[in-house]
Amino acid sequence: MTRIRLALGLALAAAWTAPALADCGQDMQKLAQARNVEMQRVNDYAKAFKGKPMDPAGFCAKTAGLLQAENALIAYMTKNKDWCSFPDEAINNLKAGHVKNAGFNAKACQVAAQIKKMKEQAAKGEGAAGPRAQPLPAGPL
Repeated sequence: MTRIRLALGLALAAAWTAPALADCGQDMQKLAQARNVEMQRVNDYAKAFKGKPMDPAGFCAKTAGLLQAENALIAYMTKNKDWCSFPDEAINNLKAGHVKNAGFNAKACQVAAQIKKMKEQAAKGEGAAGPRAQPLPAGPL
């Protein structure tokens, strides 16, 4: 009878742990794949400019998806650190990379906003100092 209980206990333990470990691997694979897809989009966008200055608004938009994918990956790894046995070093490296990517995104978005503001001011006929003065009449009086 005790052998049956022991076998049943081991079977239940295996049933609980095996899917959980498989879920860690499957979840991480999906999250990492989503991040890799977003990273490839950013890299392809950067390569398209071949050393020329990039469009800050486009870069801002392209990197937003990467930041979301990294946030999801970091959140999952942090939440399931003990359950899935994620090393602190892996989580810290991912966080450090995310901080760099977020910094690039913030700079690009800031420059894009400044360019947009300048274009709006130019369309309204305003310079950096305010409205432009009326030009003096030209030609014979």
